[in-house]
Amino acid sequence: MKNTKEKESNTNTPLNLSKKQVDSVMGLYSSGKINEAIEMIKALNEDYPNVPLLFNLLGACYNTLGQFDPAAQFFETAISIKPDYAEAFLNHGIVMREVGKLDHAAKSFKRAVEILPNYFEAHNKLGITLIDLNRFEDAIEHLEWAVAYKYDFYEAHNNLGVANRKLGQISIAAKNFEKAIEINPSYILALLNLGVVLTDLEQKDEAAKFFKRVIAIEPNNPLAQKNLKSLKIS
Repeated sequence: MKNTKEKESNTNTPLNLSKKQVDSVMGLYSSGKINEAIEMIKALNEDYPNVPLLFNLLGACYNTLGQFDPAAQFFETAISIKPDYAEAFLNHGIVMREVGKLDHAAKSFKRAVEILPNYFEAHNKLGITLIDLNRFEDAIEHLEWAVAYKYDFYEAHNNLGVANRKLGQISIAAKNFEKAIEINPSYILALLNLGVVLTDLEQKDEAAKFFKRVIAIEPNNPLAQKNLKSLKIS
């Protein structure tokens, strides 16, 4: 599911709601048949009321459709039924970010990692939200947890670099971006960010190499073109 996942179906599915039924919903969702998935979930909800999994899945569907108000309401319903539902807190936080309610998003992500401390995705989402809230040291703490629990989490390594650069820790940021690229050599965001911090460090020739790598992957990338041009390297 885009921006939402259902990890806890085994703990949130009552015995009389079969895995086959849940898989059917997931199949519709995965194939892009969101409205059909919604109709199936609502039909299941009539037979199996107050199942947090179903409300979480409904929230995921409406989030995918860009209907954030009902999505948030369904995630909140799932949480009201199951207050320790870490996945629903993550998904609720994602919707809060979408509508610009960063403080609410941070609270939901924080609750998710309180419930499930090794929830690396929630640590990462909390980290980027704290960056947006200019709470860089707090962001670094959670992003470090994210990569501790999932070392090959290249997006979190990149986000660590962003937070460290915000604190003026340019050399550390460069190492974070290098690690992200080591894991995923085609990760454009980290390639761009490393080019920027190398420019900060006045290593223009090295910076140019990374902007050129971006252009090799995306020839019309405007940021890479702009940054490369600004280096004024012949």
